[in-house]
Amino acid sequence: MDFKSDLEYATSKLKIEFSFSDYQLKALKSLYDLKDAIAVLLTGSGKSIIFQGFRFLQSVQQTWRPDMNKIVYAVLRKVRFKGEDVKASLLKLGMKFDPAPPGVNPYLQKFLDVHSRPKVTFAGAADSNTFNLKMTETFDFKPPIRKSPFSSTGEPWPMPYSYHSNKEKVLRLLPEKFSVKVTGHTCNILEKAVERYNKIIARHIIEEQYNFIYNFDERTRELHERAVNVKYEHVTDMSPLQVHVNSDECGYPHVNMNESYILVVNGSECKLEAGEVWGALRGLETFSQILFRKTNTDQIYCKETEIYDQPRFAHRGILIDTSRHFIEKYVIKNVLDGMAYSKLNVLHWHIVDDNSFPYQSQVYPKLSEQGAYHQTLVYSLDDIRELVEYARLRGIRVVPEFDTPGHTFAWFGYPELKSTCYQRNGQPVQGPIGPIDPTNNVTYSFMSNLFAEIYDVFPDEFVHLGGDELHTDCWATNPSIVHYLQEHANIPAFEARTNAQLYVNKAIGYYFSRLIKTLEATAAEKTTTRHFLMWEDVLKNTKEVPAGSILQVWSGRQTNVLNLNQQGYRALYSSCWYLDNHRPYPMWQEYYQCEPSPYTNDADEKDKLLGGEACLWAEFITSDTLMTTMWPNAFAPAERLWSPRNVRDFELAKERIQEQRCRFIYRGLPTGHISGPDYCLQYKEGPLGGPDGINEDDSATGVYKEPNVVIVRGQADDRDTGFAFNESPSGKTDISLNIISDFSAYLPMANMGLTLSGVGLVVLVTRNFYRRRRMC
Repeated sequence: MDFKSDLEYATSKLKIEFSFSDYQLKALKSLYDLKDAIAVLLTGSGKSIIFQGFRFLQSVQQTWRPDMNKIVYAVLRKVRFKGEDVKASLLKLGMKFDPAPPGVNPYLQKFLDVHSRPKVTFAGAADSNTFNLKMTETFDFKPPIRKSPFSSTGEPWPMPYSYHSNKEKVLRLLPEKFSVKVTGHTCNILEKAVERYNKIIARHIIEEQYNFIYNFDERTRELHERAVNVKYEHVTDMSPLQVHVNSDECGYPHVNMNESYILVVNGSECKLEAGEVWGALRGLETFSQILFRKTNTDQIYCKETEIYDQPRFAHRGILIDTSRHFIEKYVIKNVLDGMAYSKLNVLHWHIVDDNSFPYQSQVYPKLSEQGAYHQTLVYSLDDIRELVEYARLRGIRVVPEFDTPGHTFAWFGYPELKSTCYQRNGQPVQGPIGPIDPTNNVTYSFMSNLFAEIYDVFPDEFVHLGGDELHTDCWATNPSIVHYLQEHANIPAFEARTNAQLYVNKAIGYYFSRLIKTLEATAAEKTTTRHFLMWEDVLKNTKEVPAGSILQVWSGRQTNVLNLNQQGYRALYSSCWYLDNHRPYPMWQEYYQCEPSPYTNDADEKDKLLGGEACLWAEFITSDTLMTTMWPNAFAPAERLWSPRNVRDFELAKERIQEQRCRFIYRGLPTGHISGPDYCLQYKEGPLGGPDGINEDDSATGVYKEPNVVIVRGQADDRDTGFAFNESPSGKTDISLNIISDFSAYLPMANMGLTLSGVGLVVLVTRNFYRRRRMC
């Protein structure tokens, strides 16, 4: 018997009306076995089920939900071959009949999942990582169409520590009724944050993504729209958001700050509670992320959500390099905004290097005068203070790196600091091209004065001292340095000739031991405390690095972290997160899979691994390309450093990271591609850093200018500590007035008018001239 005959016989015994076209039969046959087709029919709810052009008219006399394997074999053995009544046969086998709840059809749902829903699957290969679209398993033809994963809706990034949401219960945010009310301690950080997030909620919530892929089939489209819109049928209005902070701390963020928070959004309450203001900042960001707009509307919704959240690591950083290419100030502010949106909390600013010295020191002005690319391509102390304050308001620390003793080629302004290099014939190389001289007392007094200024402008308790990639050609060949280190540091001179690398490693230990003591004394004189970060290179073959230093792993595996810990040092990990390592395919999957810790539980790694950093070196990065290279790749380390170690579901991550990318773009941040072809909507009124944007309270203007709009602040009614849309914490309301203030935009029209007037004047004069001649 063929498949059609088998199906007719079985369905007649089951008393199911049967009438299928050849096309529909082919679809049923694709279930690979008669048993699966019968199972779909057998467990129907008695209603007409329409999907992808297949009509199953089911009139089962009694619907039950039996065990899958038993019913399949019962159908095949008792119905197909012996013709016995199915129900009687099953009763003989001792099977129970449990009535199925109305509308429940697990086998049909399985059928729909497998055969009638577009899916984006990851195709990893040795030379490429891509996502391919599979339209349906029903047909033999499966074209590998490249497509980014479908976006999630109202899902946070990074994933919280504990997260529960109910997609069946949706709340509606009504702008005219919604407000943010601060009920506990407040300060300027929280007030500025509420003002920023009010603007985000009012104008920059992304909409539920429209997936045109479902339009490939009419029934697929109908069912998809029905599934998307069912959550909007019964909604509850959202209450005002109550923000309660228990502590009055409101200074500069620090490594031990409390970033935990509790967020509850349901039909009866909407509250955010945090121990410190830093947790409130992270909670406000999460709240803005779980909001979404209904497609093609301004209606804002949120799933019922309960979150308890805290970071896995205290140090979650991004490194930017402003020496290889000067990075404009507005771009650095964009970086800080992206970090806040991703819950990263340390900007590691590699501010100077061999290539240029853009830090404009007032104590030693010749450093930038002779070392910067251009007199205008510098960061003044006021510029730095502005950026540090911008970061502070977002709960982000700024840790500067002044890399020594190597990477100092651009320190031309003060040649007395540099060591002289020697050629193989013993002749000195002309010019101050060597690294910092570790034997010169002037070196340490200079560093003391310079870092006294750095301490003033960078308030963070940590300073990065560099210490990586020091070449051996200068210290090991300089006779005065070799002699001094043998006399004062017990480093044998013969090692400079026999093993230059070992010699230099020991010399680095001497340099940093003396430098750190100098800088600690400088901090004590200013009645402050400073701790120091260095690259792991410093510790190679030397024990002279002071205890308490933090070493950053950049060239090794997680075992390097373990080795540093065993020697008594805390560590940061960066090896797998070098964002400037360009590949011709998406890299975030590799970044996401990277685990920074060599330990298997949080207790073992506590106080040993502080966290990690994603590094973006700027040899081939400019102000124009930095953001689109950094994001969305930096999303991956952001989640790995914040979320629990067991958050590794790549299938869920691919959808949430797509939503986060679109969230960045809709908030006005330049963001690169992520996984392949896709789309993200852009906010039409200009980037958020422009006038009347999210960051209006700060001085960032970016490249966007809107000169024909001014903001006039008028006094509004005083309020307690609640802020509604378009209100500032001080109770002032923003009123936008359109005026003409950019006359250059009208110059073409003016020129045209003047030209026509001139032509008319010439014609008039000519006519009068000829008229007078005729009269004569």
